[in-house]
Formats: sequence, C-alpha cells, structure tokens
Amino acid sequence: MHVTQAQLEELAAEHLEKAKTAPHNRSAHAVLHDGRLRHTLVALDAGGEIDDHFKPEAATMQVMQGAVTVTWDGGETTIEHGGLYVLPGPTHKVSSAEPSVFLLTTIAD
Repeated sequence: MHVTQAQLEELAAEHLEKAKTAPHNRSAHAVLHDGRLRHTLVALDAGGEIDDHFKPEAATMQVMQGAVTVTWDGGETTIEHGGLYVLPGPTHKVSSAEPSVFLLTTIAD
C-alpha cells in the first residue's frame, strides 16, 4: 500500500479534530503495517498526553505538526515539526502543549 503526503495531511487534520473531543485529548490511526512493522498517526490536542508506557522493541516518531515532549526516567526532550526521534526505553510518556501530530513507527510483537 502507498500513502501520499496529502493523505497523511488529511488524516492529521481529521485526527486533530477527533483529539479535541476525546477523553485524553488524543486520537490515533493505524496507517500501514508490514509484518511486525507498524506506522501509526497520533494526534494530540493541546494538553494531550500518553501516560508512561513500555517502548516496543524499536520505535521512532516523526513530528508532522506542532511539537511533542518525551519524558523518561532521567530525561526530557521536545521534538518540533519535522524532527525525527528514536524513543527512549524502557518506559516513557509523550505530551504536547499545542495541537500536534506525529507518525509513530514501531517494530512490535
């Protein structure tokens, strides 16, 4: 399957709208998968957060809009629009002070 930039932008706009009314100010959509490889679009409205969770075997995020902050035991970093980041383990959380969208790529069981 092939997903265009326009389709990703359309999904981003759709899920930012959903995040505004979602209980935890977030919305996600599985975009592509191939075996254990997963690409998931995640939208966080301002104040949105994904609580502490375990990192899969491998995980990166590319911020498509806004900026997100990743916090883990002993550290914190903010990834801005266009940034590509390897997520830390074993656990971390993700939050956003502004409406933001990122593409999460994982290898998981």
